[in-house]
Amino acid sequence: MTTKDYRASENYQKGVATRASKYEPTPTNPLETLYEFSPELADVVVAHGLGDIWVNKTPNLSVQMKEIAVLSSLITSGAVQIEVKNHAQCLLNVGVTKQQIKELLILLTLYIGVPKVLLARVSIDEAFKEYDAARASTENV
Repeated sequence: MTTKDYRASENYQKGVATRASKYEPTPTNPLETLYEFSPELADVVVAHGLGDIWVNKTPNLSVQMKEIAVLSSLITSGAVQIEVKNHAQCLLNVGVTKQQIKELLILLTLYIGVPKVLLARVSIDEAFKEYDAARASTENV
């Protein structure tokens, strides 16, 4: 069975560029790893999610607004702490300050409760530390 090469589509390329603009560089390419696992799943996540929805269908929301909405939603779920950490780092990478993220947590206590916010705080603290470490290592080069 021949699998279509989804990576050639315009939306897939937009998705790859969107991810690269927000995330820290990693030794392995998580999008390629996802593609190797399932080209169809990668197409849904990258082309549809990042390329079509993130770029094409929400042009009037800034990247910061989108990331705040995503982080808030992830914290509300209380279940995907690695994504909480990743999107907290994305927020830092797109210019949101640590203080603004902390204030977001304060605001969320009103709507989703203290336990979920405290759970997210652990992952966000890890994100802050990794972000600082990455910046310190590039300053020492």
